[in-house]
Order: sequence, then structure tokens, then C-alpha cells
Amino acid sequence: MGRPVNKRYFGLLDDGTNFTVNANVTGSNRVEDGYIISQRSSNKFLVNDLKTGTNTDIGDTGVQGNVDVCTLVDKQTAQLAANEMSISGTLAGGGGDQVRIKKLYNRTCRDFNNNRYTWTIQNDSTESIMVLTAI
Repeated sequence: MGRPVNKRYFGLLDDGTNFTVNANVTGSNRVEDGYIISQRSSNKFLVNDLKTGTNTDIGDTGVQGNVDVCTLVDKQTAQLAANEMSISGTLAGGGGDQVRIKKLYNRTCRDFNNNRYTWTIQNDSTESIMVLTAI
């Protein structure tokens, strides 16, 4: 798997420095901005599909978010199937160009063209943004 992402970026964080993901969890009829609870492999994560949800166990559903293991895919938010998720990063100095992430490691990641990047999470007070720098 490579080096796993530091756990300080997972969960419902007050400072907003967690990953924002789009996820379609089984049993949910919504695709929401959610967050990662834990990492299972470089492309599979336990996620809550609600940005403010407090559920953290597989199978939890309801108003506090739906939780399950999701796989990173290269799809638009509306096209996500059950248990699929996407993470997009913004290229540093690239005019806001977005890149979808295929694999996520501690401090580096790969896109679906196998380009490698270092990443940082920044919070602009409205959302967390994954900023990518090509390596």
C-alpha cells in the first residue's frame, strides 16, 4: 500500500483540514461531500457520506450520514455507483485545474494518468482543499 496517510487528516475535524470526498454509500440515495474515517488501502477508505455526519461504523445509516468502505474512481459526482468515491485535488499554480486522485499515500498521491504529486490540505474557511504539486 505504501505509507498510509497520517490519521490526523481523517475524521470530523474542527480545523477543517480533512479530505473532502464525494461518496455514494450503499443504501444511500444521495451523493454528498463526505469525509474519510479511516484508510483500508491506497484506494479504499471507510467514509461517511455526510460532511457533518457523526456515524463511524460500517452499516450506520441515517441523518448522521451513511458509512461504508468506498473505492476511488475516475467519475463525475453524479456518476458514482454504490461504494464509489472520488477525491479531487487542485493543482498549485495551475489556475485552479482539478485532478482526480487514483491512489493516496502519506504526503504523495497518483492521478489516473499515473502522475505523482505531493499534497497538502488547506482550509479556506468554507471547505478543505487538497493542493497538489507535481513531482
